[in-house]
Amino acid sequence: MVIGAGSGILVGHMANSEPAAHLGAAAVVPGGLARVNGVIPLESDGWLPVDAAAVLMEPVPAGSHLVRVELELTAMDAQGIAFSADDYTILGLGSDRLDVLWASPEVAEARQGSVVSATLVYEIPNTAVALTLEGEHGGRLALGTAHHLPER
Repeated sequence: MVIGAGSGILVGHMANSEPAAHLGAAAVVPGGLARVNGVIPLESDGWLPVDAAAVLMEPVPAGSHLVRVELELTAMDAQGIAFSADDYTILGLGSDRLDVLWASPEVAEARQGSVVSATLVYEIPNTAVALTLEGEHGGRLALGTAHHLPER
């Protein structure tokens, strides 16, 4: 069964990966620490960036919703920390790997002791569970469940 095989691969991936840091807790990433400070459905507060991409202005497909993830990276190591929004995807049960739709900043660097605060917007399925934000170079951050919206 294709669906079962895909789920088995995903569960296997999640079981063999480092544990995800709880929402609000820090995870180790190259150069420092990463923490998700919030996961907010765009529909709940009407937030849109000043320079919103066209994709954020289009209607969201049925069965999905947009969320903004507030990510904080703290440079702990002498070499500092580098951030690229494209390095961060969302993975979970009931969804494919989800790429960022919009981010600010898109790239940034911070010296030791400094912080990069980034806002990332993703489209996620309403039925996806066990969602984590995963950096290409390490760090798994749980996104909690507060972003789920009641069925419309």
